[in-house]
Amino acid sequence: MIEKQIAQESPKTQKVREKLKKKLEENDKKITPQALQKKTIEIHQWINRHAKQRIVLKSKSISLFDENQNTAHTSQRIRSLLEELKLY
Repeated sequence: MIEKQIAQESPKTQKVREKLKKKLEENDKKITPQALQKKTIEIHQWINRHAKQRIVLKSKSISLFDENQNTAHTSQRIRSLLEELKLY
């Protein structure tokens, strides 16, 4: 069997990889059962605050999956992460 040799990463690539790895680890540390519980409560409170604005739809059928005809917009957080990655 022939072993493929992989070129070594440049120091710049290594630095960026470590930086991204560190950011991901920091984000992972923020996801705790307590943080999830807190966010769940915040979401429920938001839903309750806006309950008066909800509209009951009787004549329109809504399906969860529409075969990507109406895709979600990219969030601001994801756009900012993409911009950060483009800098490297």
